[in-house]
Amino acid sequence: MKKYFLLLSLMLVSAVVSAQTYPKPEGVIRFMTYNSHYCKGGSDPGQISELNTRLFASVIGALEADVVSIQELDSATTSRGNRDLLGQIARFSGLSYTPIFGKAGEWGGGYIGCGALVSKDIPVKKVKIIPLPGEARSAVRVDMDKFTFISTHSDLDDNNRLTGAIMVCDELDYIRKPVFLAGDLNDSHTWKSQVFNTYLENFEIVSDISGSTMISPKYENNTQGLIDYVLFHDYKNSGFEVVDTHIVRSLEINGNVYDMKIVSDHYPVFVDIRIPGMGSVESAVSSENNCYVSNGNLVVSTQGNLEDVTVYTLAGQVCAQVSNPSSNQLDLSDLSKGCYLVRFTIDGATSVQKVVLN
Repeated sequence: MKKYFLLLSLMLVSAVVSAQTYPKPEGVIRFMTYNSHYCKGGSDPGQISELNTRLFASVIGALEADVVSIQELDSATTSRGNRDLLGQIARFSGLSYTPIFGKAGEWGGGYIGCGALVSKDIPVKKVKIIPLPGEARSAVRVDMDKFTFISTHSDLDDNNRLTGAIMVCDELDYIRKPVFLAGDLNDSHTWKSQVFNTYLENFEIVSDISGSTMISPKYENNTQGLIDYVLFHDYKNSGFEVVDTHIVRSLEINGNVYDMKIVSDHYPVFVDIRIPGMGSVESAVSSENNCYVSNGNLVVSTQGNLEDVTVYTLAGQVCAQVSNPSSNQLDLSDLSKGCYLVRFTIDGATSVQKVVLN
């Protein structure tokens, strides 16, 4: 494992591009869509590994997304260790999410499909899984108090894709609030297809359209490869406002710059929305116990029995670890400045929180 991580680290260094950070403005909800490529990395066929899953999740964590559409997920497939990929991504992100998986078809003894992550600070009212025509396709509709979010992954076949678009748009007949649709649509507004025209009759594009979201030399800097979107359907002039949006091609995580080409075969896309009467949500993990950094020391504030503490980078590398510590403090002075994940167990209950070393 150490050798593999070193090799990946060298790949990351060689792929470094200009540093990009995308701090989330105050008072916005950050919507995001990201095709996971089954967390095989950016190559094809790629390699299934926990490290690739942690790296993918760290992108979501670093961007502090509140509501996320994720495509190409598997659940309980025997060839992939019976993993719950969406659940793993949620845990490894370091944020507190409600994971909602929309199984679309059987595969390898389990299921594949798309899904959504919703910050636990945004209560989920209702969930509906919408089977779509084609090769294991679905849409996941999640109703919240002030808006509805639909995560989807469209089929490759033109006819199936059109039928699926009509089915998704038909949902609007029963929703009396603004709707966000996010996902890999396998179609582009630049193609001027009947499929996308169906979407545009009901939604407007609110995400970045400057270039490709597919990572391929064929589509580099070419909007013909733009197939990942966040769309918006307003209701009664809601006053929802687009604050910012980006296709993320490089990202600084914990002081290191990562080229998104090594994480997946799609770029992540996010949109910041200001919603009247709804402030930004807390994206740190809620817990009765709390940890923080003071004078270079990690302090776990608890009245219970602290059994173990592990500190990770956002990419999943273990930086420090101690079992049955003699005190509730751990020296982190040798670590570089940046964000870290802290996993600690108190009286048998495990929590994960994010801390910042300044």
